[in-house]
Amino acid sequence: MFKHSLTLFLMILFATGVAGQGWERVYGGGGQDQINAIAITPDGGYVMTGYYGAGKIYLIKTDADGNLQWSRNYSLNSDAFGTAVTPTQDGGYAIAGYYRVGADNNNVYLFKTDAFGNKQWEASYGNPLNRDDIARGIVELSDGSLVVAGYSTNNFIQITAEYTEDVLLIKYDKDGVQQWVKTFGQITFKEKGNAITLAQNGDLLVAGEFREQQALPGDVDFYALRLDDDGNLIWDNTYGFSGLDDAARAVVSSGDGHFVLAGRTNFGQGGAGLLMKINGDGSPLFLWQKTFPKTDFNGLAPDLNGGFFVSGKKDVTDAQGDLYIARVDAEGTQMCEAIVGKAGADESFGVVGTSDGGAAAAGFSSPFFNSTETNAYLVKADLNCLVFTSYIKGNIFRDLNSNCVSDSGEQGLEDWIVSVSSPNFSRYAVANSNGDFRLAVDTGHYDVKLFPPNSNWASCDAVTKVAVPDFYDTVGTEIPVRALLSCPRNEVDIATPILRRCADNVYTVRYCNSGSDVSLNTRIEVALDPALSFVSSSIFGTEEPPGSNNYVFNVGTLQNGECKSFTITAFLDCATETEQTFCATAHIYPDTFCGPSAGWDGSIVGARAKCDGDSVRMYLRNKTTLPMTNVLGYVIAEDLVMLTAPGDPDYQFQLGPLGEEEVWNHEANNKTYRIIAEQSPGYPGASYPTAAVEGCKTDTSTNPISLGFYTMFPEDDADAFVESDCQESYETDYNSAYLKRGHPKGYDVAHYVSPETDLDFLIQFRNNGTDTVHTVIVRDTLSSALDPTTVHPGAASHAYDFEVYGQGIVQFTLPNVNLAPGSSASEGFVKFRVSQKPNVECETKILNSAAIYFDFNAPLITNQTFHTICNQDSFLVVQSHEIHLPGADVRVYPNPFDHLVTFEVMGVQAHTYGLHVYDAQGRLLSNAFFNHPTFRLFRHQLPTGVIFYRLTADGKPVASGKLIAQ
Repeated sequence: MFKHSLTLFLMILFATGVAGQGWERVYGGGGQDQINAIAITPDGGYVMTGYYGAGKIYLIKTDADGNLQWSRNYSLNSDAFGTAVTPTQDGGYAIAGYYRVGADNNNVYLFKTDAFGNKQWEASYGNPLNRDDIARGIVELSDGSLVVAGYSTNNFIQITAEYTEDVLLIKYDKDGVQQWVKTFGQITFKEKGNAITLAQNGDLLVAGEFREQQALPGDVDFYALRLDDDGNLIWDNTYGFSGLDDAARAVVSSGDGHFVLAGRTNFGQGGAGLLMKINGDGSPLFLWQKTFPKTDFNGLAPDLNGGFFVSGKKDVTDAQGDLYIARVDAEGTQMCEAIVGKAGADESFGVVGTSDGGAAAAGFSSPFFNSTETNAYLVKADLNCLVFTSYIKGNIFRDLNSNCVSDSGEQGLEDWIVSVSSPNFSRYAVANSNGDFRLAVDTGHYDVKLFPPNSNWASCDAVTKVAVPDFYDTVGTEIPVRALLSCPRNEVDIATPILRRCADNVYTVRYCNSGSDVSLNTRIEVALDPALSFVSSSIFGTEEPPGSNNYVFNVGTLQNGECKSFTITAFLDCATETEQTFCATAHIYPDTFCGPSAGWDGSIVGARAKCDGDSVRMYLRNKTTLPMTNVLGYVIAEDLVMLTAPGDPDYQFQLGPLGEEEVWNHEANNKTYRIIAEQSPGYPGASYPTAAVEGCKTDTSTNPISLGFYTMFPEDDADAFVESDCQESYETDYNSAYLKRGHPKGYDVAHYVSPETDLDFLIQFRNNGTDTVHTVIVRDTLSSALDPTTVHPGAASHAYDFEVYGQGIVQFTLPNVNLAPGSSASEGFVKFRVSQKPNVECETKILNSAAIYFDFNAPLITNQTFHTICNQDSFLVVQSHEIHLPGADVRVYPNPFDHLVTFEVMGVQAHTYGLHVYDAQGRLLSNAFFNHPTFRLFRHQLPTGVIFYRLTADGKPVASGKLIAQ
C-alpha cells in the first residue's frame, strides 16, 4: 500500500506541474535481514548497516539511486549486529554494534573499513562486571577519532531484582585505540543512550531514555546529555509528558544551537511518534513538541529547508505496521507523509536527507503476512513524500517478420531510448543488452514512446498505452521494431581528451553500425592536421596516399548493432602555439544513404580552406558525378565578423560533376577565416559545408595570430558517418583533474548557436590522487533546453555502460578503468552528442556541468559550459563593405534582418550620427539621425531584398554597405 498527504499549498503546487519521484529497493532475501542505520556517502549514495541472516553484521553500499554497488557480511564467533555507521574522513566507514558473549551477554563491537568494505581494524569493549555493553550510535570528530554511544547493563547491582542501566560513551582514535570509557547514570535509575550527534561547536549530544527502577507506566522520559569532546558532562535533563512513557531514539542538531529529538510516547490509543525540540543550554522546558498518532519514530534527519524528516513505522492494523516517512517544517508541523510496505510488517530504523530535497529511509520489509522472513529495505521519498512502488517494464526487440509480436530468436535492441509520460510526468530509460528497460511510476495511465537511433527503423505503434492500476504492481509491455530499409548505417566518432602541444595525443575512434543490415568491407579514414604526426595505432592502418597524413583502417565486417573502437597516437608539433586549433577527422565507409530522397539532384557540396603562402584560399567542390541543378550561396567570416551577408548575390556558386572552384581568396593577415556554404536541396543527410583556416600569415609577419574563433562554429560533421575533433591546444604539462568542453563553442561572448545545431560534450577526468581508481561514473544532468531522446554516446577512453534516466540525466559508468595515479594511464574521457528541443525561445541559455565520481568518493564538479540559442541571422555581425573614415569600425547585425537591424559605430566621437538608406536604384528610402553611436533601424515599409546604407558622423562619411531585408 501507499499513500501521501500534503498541506493544501503542496497539493496545489504538485497539481500545477511539480513532479517528483521516489522508489524502493530490497536487498538480501530468504532470511532475516535488517538495516539499523543509514548514512549518506561522499558520492551521494548510501551506506547501511544492520544484520544478515540474524547473526552477521551486514554492510551495504549503493549509489544515489539505490543500486547495489557492493555488500559485505562479517562473521564473528557469535551472533553480531551492526547498529550505527558513519563515513570517515579517509573515505572509509566506521561501524558500531555489538556481539553475543555467552548465552545472555553482549559486548560493544567497532570496526573500520576502506571504501570497498574491506576491514582495516576492529575493537571491542566489555566490562566483566556488566551484563551488556551495547553500542547504538557513532560520530566522527574533526581529528578522525570516533565516539560510540550506547548503554551498559550492570550484572550485579540490583535494586528489587532489576538491573541498572547507564549511558555508555567510548572514544577511540582513528586507528581504533581506545582513549577513554565513561558512563553516566544514577544507581536507582535506568539511563540509556540510543543516539548521538555533534553540536555546532563540536560538543556531543546523547539522546535516550530515563526511567526509575521498577518504573510504573508513565515513569519513562526522553533523556539528553550534552558533553564536551572529552566526555565531560556539561548538562543533562529529562523531557516528556507527565504520566506517560517517552523514549528518544534519534537526535539531530537543528542548526540554530538547539536540538531535535525523535522517539515514541504511549500518548493516546496505540501510542504516538514524538518529535521534540530542546534548548541547547539544557533548559528543562522543551521549545516545542509534536505527536503523530499510531506511529513510532526511530530515525531523524534535517532536510534542505530548515525542517526535518522522521521515519519509523505506522500502525495500519492492530497487528501490523508499515514503513513511515514524514517531512515536517522547522516548527515540527507535518508537511507530507508516506506509508510504504509489503504484505507483512515493515519499519525504518534510520533516515537521511538527500541532495534533491527528499529523504531515504532504511529498515526491513516482510514479503509475507505474519512471516518471520525479513529483507533489508531502502525507500526513497521526494520532497513531497512521493514514493513510487509500481513499475513499467518493457522489452525492445527487432521484429524480423514484421508481425508486431515477439517470436523466438528475435533479439533485443541495446541502448535504445524510451520515454514514459503522463500529464506532469516524464521520465526516460535506456534498454540494456537484452533490450529490457524498467521505470518506477505511480498508479495511472502512461504513454510509452520509443526513439529509434535513426530513420531506418520504426516501432509498430508510435505510442504504447500502459495502465498501472495498483500500487506494488509491475506492468509489462513489448515494443516491436521493424526495419523500414534494409541497409547498414555506419557511424563514427573521434576524440582525444586534451590536445597537448609537443606531446603524444591518443585519439579514440569509435564506430558503430546502427542500420538494419551488415556492413561489408568497412573502412575508416582518419585525416590528421599537418601539425599532427602519426605515431602508432592499436590496429593496422596505412597512409593513403603516402605523405597525405590520411590513414586508412580496414575494419572488415560490422554487424548491425555492433560497436567497436581503436586508438591512434599522434604527436603535436612543438613549433605550434597553445590555443591554436587542430583537427582530426574520421570518415567511415560505406557512407551511402539508403532509400529515395525527393528533390535531391544527387550533388554533394564540400568545402576546403587553404593557407597558401601569403594568401588564404577558399574552395567549394561537388563530390559527385552529378551536376548541381541549383545556384547556392556561401558566406565568409573573418574572426567574429561576416565579410559577406547571407543571400548576397555576389557570393553564389553552381558546380558541375566533380567540379571544384576557388570562390574566394584574401591576403594572409593572421586572422581566422571560415567559409560556410549551402548544401544541395533535398540532400538526405545533415551536412553543413564549412572549412576554416587559422593563423595564416606571411613569412615576414611578426603580429600575433588571432585565436579562439575556429571552434565557435560547427564543423561539417553533422552526418553520422563523419566526425571532426577540432580543439584548442594546451601546454605539454597541462594536467587538469577534470574538464568539460562543448562544441561548437558558440559565437562571440554569448556563445550563440542556432537551434538546429547539435552540441557535442566531452568530459575529461584525471586521477591526480594517490590511490588507483577502479570505477569512474560520469553523470551529466541535461539542460531543460536539450532533448534527452536525442542523446548519442560517442568515443571514450574506456569501455562504458550508458544510461539516460530521470528527467534527463546522462550517465556513463566505466568499470575496471584502473587509473593509476601519476602515470600515463591516469586520464580518461567520455563524449556524447545531443540535440536541442524544438521551439526553444531565442536567448535561452544552455548551462551544463558534469559530476565525476572516482570509486565512492565525493563527486568532482566540472566547469560549466554555456551556450545561447538564437537563429543565426539574429546574432551574426556582418562587416560594412567600405570604411571611409580612418580609425572607424562598424558592426551591423543581424544581416539579413526581418524586423530590425542594429548599428554600432566605433572609433568615432560625434554629436550626431546619420543613417541614410537607399534602394538598388539609388533612391533614398530613409533618413534618420541619432545622438548615440549604437542605434536601430526598424523594417517598417522597407522593401524586401538588397538595400544600401550610408553612415555619417556630424555629416562626415563613416561607412557604407549592404543590408538584406527578408
